[in-house]
Amino acid sequence: MLEFNTLLCRRRILNFTMSQKVNLINGNFITLDKHCPLAEMISVVNGKINGVNALDHNSESIDLKGATVIPGFTDSHFHLTNLGKQLDSLQLKNCTSPLEVAELVLERSKRLGDDEWIIGFGWDHNKWHEPIFPTADILNTLPIPQPIMLNRIDGHSCWVNQKAMELSGLHVSPNPPEGGDIINDCILIDNAMNPVQFVIPKPDESTVKKWIDLALKIIIPRGITNIHDAWQDPVTVKVLQKIAEKGELPIRIYGMLSSSYTKFLKQFLNQGHFRSELYTIRAVKAFIDGALGSRGAALLEPYCDDTNNCGLILISIKEFKELAQRCGDAGFQLCTHAIGDRGNRLVLDVYSEFTKELKNHRWRIEHAQMVCDEDIPRFKEAGIVPSMQPSHCTSDMPWLDDRLGEPRLHRISRWQSFIDSGCQIPGGSDCPIEEGNPIFEYYAAVTRQDHNHQRNGGWQKQETVNRMDALRMFTTWAAYGEFAEHRRGKIRPGFDADLTFLSQNITNCKESDILKTKILGTMVAGKFIYNNIN
Repeated sequence: MLEFNTLLCRRRILNFTMSQKVNLINGNFITLDKHCPLAEMISVVNGKINGVNALDHNSESIDLKGATVIPGFTDSHFHLTNLGKQLDSLQLKNCTSPLEVAELVLERSKRLGDDEWIIGFGWDHNKWHEPIFPTADILNTLPIPQPIMLNRIDGHSCWVNQKAMELSGLHVSPNPPEGGDIINDCILIDNAMNPVQFVIPKPDESTVKKWIDLALKIIIPRGITNIHDAWQDPVTVKVLQKIAEKGELPIRIYGMLSSSYTKFLKQFLNQGHFRSELYTIRAVKAFIDGALGSRGAALLEPYCDDTNNCGLILISIKEFKELAQRCGDAGFQLCTHAIGDRGNRLVLDVYSEFTKELKNHRWRIEHAQMVCDEDIPRFKEAGIVPSMQPSHCTSDMPWLDDRLGEPRLHRISRWQSFIDSGCQIPGGSDCPIEEGNPIFEYYAAVTRQDHNHQRNGGWQKQETVNRMDALRMFTTWAAYGEFAEHRRGKIRPGFDADLTFLSQNITNCKESDILKTKILGTMVAGKFIYNNIN
């Protein structure tokens, strides 16, 4: 790791936090600009790149002593409020059995009132000693009065107790809601979660503000300068607008409005795009299916480990087409969650009906995790953008063979196939489903291995991505995904001075060393929002 030990350099960095003019010298700048791919110095004036390999003689200079500098990392699929909410809830990611979860629930119960909800996040039965869904008696026999809702790691299912079922009314219905399922009288899949979520007390603005602050403290030191926030409700929008208006928003946020809040969405579509320097809303998020982990992703053929199940479609085709029509008429980008091969094909079919008449629409499929050979070229042909999260592949790979069978594994996370077809892939993490660390996502994209370097050689290695394209996923192509390629995603004169400072060059270091990369600094609009250069 590089060392910057002089008091002079430290003073200059601190002063630059408030400065509008500075030269950054003796760095290794990976510009991603074909006209000048590498540079040793840049000048920054009033939040913009003023010159590349050229100094502004009226500006102070900071010696980076060889640090690698890239266009600022963008996470193109993030859940900001949810990250803060999960940090504020019972943490279950490291549990290895349902009984271990129950012990944590019992301990949390002692600190809560009888009417308060016990909310947890992160359990994953695929990682338990016995990878099966838990049974209802495990929570129901606990000597506690509170209702319980424990969200699975994918956010597409939850584990509840009888008290939660009673409060939601689910205990009186013999059939699950359309687009949902109930397993073992306690596991709610996709739309079956809605009745419980409806009766949980809604957070006020102060709570949402607390969650946003918690999340930002986590992600800024990871080098993230920008997120595409993939499900914003009315309270989140209101809070973020207030933060932005006060000049207190440290990173850029590209907002996708939740399609569930129909009245609010109608009002927003009528008003048009919202734009400020750091916060933009011009997209809408919808869901077509669930997740592979909870077997809710919509498949063309049944799951191998659940042969009567082809997954779930969460919205009627009529509703989905009406939403597409409204977004097209209002000039909003439609971003739809689709995981399974049937889910992706369905979205492609509907999108293709509407995008013929739209220019430069850049409608996105979020995740595009499982796609058939014949559907790959349809993305480019219809101008549809696959927004993908590399660590989903490496998180899911241990159990995908049992779930899908060998003949279908090549359909998973087809990054290189999309690139070969001419698509630009905005890269993200789906945090808090995954860690929300761009270095982790970059490593997954170039290796298709977990952090223990398994599978050796890469799982379905034909879809690994070269180092420069992987970097573009989290910079240049991410900017394209939000219509900002004219001002971000490259280090070029006139572009925003959004930069991430790294301890090593991730484009040519040893593959096994990528995960050792340290974030030295995060800069947005020419100001350091995180500084570990010392």
